[in-house]
Amino acid sequence: MKINDSSVHINFEAYAQRTKDAPGAQEQSSVVSGDSAPVDKVVLSPKAREIQEARQLLDELPDVNEPKVANLRLQIDKGVYKIDGNQIAERMMRDMALNNDFFN
Repeated sequence: MKINDSSVHINFEAYAQRTKDAPGAQEQSSVVSGDSAPVDKVVLSPKAREIQEARQLLDELPDVNEPKVANLRLQIDKGVYKIDGNQIAERMMRDMALNNDFFN
């Protein structure tokens, strides 16, 4: 389908006429033609503000616990880092229970 300039102009005029005749159009036009344009405003609920503040605090935390990583590297380098298989298995079972992964 080819669109030429005259059909776009006609369609726009039809749209403008329908919106002008629509209920509430006079109210909108008076606001737009006034000295000051309406301003959008966002008001956050107290819960949303609390979530936003918590998110900012989390963003400030480092991604890696550097002292813990340095300590583990030192233990591995010295050959004194011991792996407790029972502890690993217990944590795996606990995580599976928390995530309901027993049957998946």
